[in-house]
Amino acid sequence: MTTVLPAATATAPSAQRSEPMLVAMRDPAADRTAVEWAAARAAALDAPLTVLHAIADPSLMPPGRLYGDEVIGGRVMVGREASRVAHRHPGLRVSTYLHCGDVVEALLGLSTAAPMIVVGADRKDPATGEYKGSVALQVALNSATAVAVVPPSYGYGTVSGQARGGVVVGVDGSDMSHAALMRAAEEAHAAGMALTVVTALGSSPQRMAIGASPMLLDVRTRYPDLLVSWIVDELHTPVEALELYGTGSDLLVIGRHGSGARSAMSLGSVTHTLLLEPPCPTLVLTRRELEPSGNGPTPAEERMTVP
Repeated sequence: MTTVLPAATATAPSAQRSEPMLVAMRDPAADRTAVEWAAARAAALDAPLTVLHAIADPSLMPPGRLYGDEVIGGRVMVGREASRVAHRHPGLRVSTYLHCGDVVEALLGLSTAAPMIVVGADRKDPATGEYKGSVALQVALNSATAVAVVPPSYGYGTVSGQARGGVVVGVDGSDMSHAALMRAAEEAHAAGMALTVVTALGSSPQRMAIGASPMLLDVRTRYPDLLVSWIVDELHTPVEALELYGTGSDLLVIGRHGSGARSAMSLGSVTHTLLLEPPCPTLVLTRRELEPSGNGPTPAEERMTVP
């Protein structure tokens, strides 16, 4: 079942943001898609972008290698990548950050100030099928800010013969999914895109019956011109539904935990599965989105405010 909220049109991008988005470039070839997506997103939002690259700690260097050469090589590589995206997106403010040590530690250390961290999806070994590390999962679990995970083969596509695009969000009636909905609405509004809200089989009917109307009202109140479609999928599991509607979209927004979360110390099962092979750039929200704001602005509104 699909519901389209009435009297809505796509809107223009929002006001300029001052905090830089952060994108990790572990390998120029493997992470180029993530860098490209981050640059395009930053340009669309008129936000600055920082390209981060990490080189191994000196204690982990093989014998006979000069660490100074590694530092110089890292600076050249990240500088070249920053220059490339700046050339592709005139007017984009790009800076670089070279970290000596673990890339996860670098990203987490900077996550308190960044409005978003962008990383490439964790890669598989083509021979064994095993994942090479778990950078995306570790950052998504521990970051203080939202984390976007970009698949290496990301591109626009079609589903069931229909062109897709815009922002998709999964909602199951939990507080985290409410926060995900509002962040998805903010992202769609800022980029001038439509928003698709997906509720799949497995969500609590009672919780959704109580929470759906207030959530819709919140979206309409904050973003009266936003085009919103609400899909209730009774045929697929949450993972299947979000993979289906996320494929070919510009962004999928999910919470770090859903309504069935057992622990705050781990990713929810739906989130964990989607991040292993994300159907499109997937934005994972953190607890910062749930922090109470009293009578003041919400975290989303604070990010949208220009000093």
